[in-house]
Amino acid sequence: MLVGAGGRLSVHPDKPVLVAPRGRNVQFWDLEGASVIETRRIDPSADNTLFTSARYSPDGRYIAFGSPYGPMKVLRLADDALVPISTDRSINGDRIAFHPDGQRFVAVGERTPEGGNIPNAHWVDLQSGESRPLVPDEVEVVDAAVSDDGKYIAIAETQAISIYDTASLDQQMRSPLAEKPTWVVASPDGDWIVGLADGTVRTWSSETGQFVPEANPDMGLGWVIAIDRFDDSNRFCVLTGKQKILIWDRDTGSIRFVGHHGSAHCIRAIPGERGMVTVGFNNGSRLWPMPRPQTNSEPATESQLAWSLVTVSADGSIVAAVGQYVHVWNVSNGKCLTAFEPRTRHIKDVCLSPDGSLIALVGQELKTEVWSVTQGHPVADYFDPDGENRWPETINRRSNCVRFSEDGRQLMVAEQDALRIYDVHSRQRLTELAKVARKTGTVLISMIQAMDTDSQSGRIALAHTYSIVVWDPADERVLKTVETRGPLDAEHPGVFFSNDGKRLVVGHLYRVAVYDIESGHLLDELRSHWVHGRMDEDWLVSNREGQLSWWSPATEYVPPYERTSRRPALKPLMKARGQLKDVALTDDGMLVLIDQHDKPLVYGK
Repeated sequence: MLVGAGGRLSVHPDKPVLVAPRGRNVQFWDLEGASVIETRRIDPSADNTLFTSARYSPDGRYIAFGSPYGPMKVLRLADDALVPISTDRSINGDRIAFHPDGQRFVAVGERTPEGGNIPNAHWVDLQSGESRPLVPDEVEVVDAAVSDDGKYIAIAETQAISIYDTASLDQQMRSPLAEKPTWVVASPDGDWIVGLADGTVRTWSSETGQFVPEANPDMGLGWVIAIDRFDDSNRFCVLTGKQKILIWDRDTGSIRFVGHHGSAHCIRAIPGERGMVTVGFNNGSRLWPMPRPQTNSEPATESQLAWSLVTVSADGSIVAAVGQYVHVWNVSNGKCLTAFEPRTRHIKDVCLSPDGSLIALVGQELKTEVWSVTQGHPVADYFDPDGENRWPETINRRSNCVRFSEDGRQLMVAEQDALRIYDVHSRQRLTELAKVARKTGTVLISMIQAMDTDSQSGRIALAHTYSIVVWDPADERVLKTVETRGPLDAEHPGVFFSNDGKRLVVGHLYRVAVYDIESGHLLDELRSHWVHGRMDEDWLVSNREGQLSWWSPATEYVPPYERTSRRPALKPLMKARGQLKDVALTDDGMLVLIDQHDKPLVYGK
């Protein structure tokens, strides 16, 4: 779930509470309810200081805050008082590692010797209020960690690992490295886990001053962005340069894939091995549960927690979720009917036939597969009979581009510049609404992102760049072209006919708009929300916090100045447990959503 945090956050060692710096303020979040507990001002006297990192002490008594412009602050939670420390203003505390006693910590950040910004490491004692730098000015520090027994500090430099004694603060040893380290974490056995710029995670031994040759996994292309450890175990969560979230069990050597978080730069393990929190540059924080142990009855896939698409049959009896594998369940008893790996990759859209017997998948290069749900094997492939591929290979976004007809006999597939309608059983192409229509001349269609069918008239709405084309499939002619105020949202594209077929509801970039088809006017809009579907005259929408609500938009034109001043007609429904990925609705009021947890959730009317 998106919980909002601008920098590096921390989780309380004993409670399900997350602390996230937000500029001059700090937010405390309930991890179980994914809700804000309270917001506080870190330092009322520091109006111009912005804080971007936070770290709980091991006993939960203190929180250390770092700022890119300094100085650091330490908050004592017992009385909400700031603890005086003598760090230089230019030490920003970008990365903070506490000693097990909770009274000392090492803070890594930039300092400015003679006008040059070189990251250093400062050792801070909260009891005495004193601090001192650990490395010479010419040494650039990348990260630092404290051993479990509190005796040693490991400092990752640009091309070396240094070990310091916490009692004397003297350097005990220094070993050059061939690759640049990006992160260092203490291991329970006294060794150090080091993430490297070459994408590997390696175990460095303090006894030998070298890397341990075995059990050093390659995490893929790009460097290792961040590492954190689960409690006292030998298990680590890793964030890679490809924004992959992985769990590495050092004892068994296994690596589990959990999911992706674009532009993420921090990862934190939740105490009790309950999950992880990742932080992105522009889209806040996300909660990730621990993956379940695999069983022999399930496909050997790491994508079950990476399900991103969900669909439900028209009668509400069957639900399917899609990741690397496709799983289909019977809603009444929760039994898995089939699980298979589709032949195409990077699934963009999925649709179940009205009776739930077939499932259509559209993936890479718009290859369309139809599988039998009951038999669990492919029935047919649908492709351009002329051998043309109108879908650019560079496109990497979700598109609502495949639908069954209401009787289940036809399959509609929207491509970049055409809508093709096939007979499901014969696989013959019945109609093509293309860039050049045979009966009406030239109609420009490009980059189709979403489609919908009016159940009353059979009209088809095709949403693409800055306009929506309403087609009559029987006569292959354009009935209306509605110019939109902006393109569709790349992550949540959607276009829907109203119940009476007179209006279109469109999901723009974090904004929902209602257009009158006849006049093309913008009737109403709802900002800071996505739209997921229609239920009678209401619309299911969600915001960035995962709050689902019913929205009743205006059916007549509302002037822009009234839209901004009036209160939107929203009726709260529920809050998602994790990151909301996809939602499916049935006409009888059933809601199926997929979040960051293991399985889709089914809700009755």
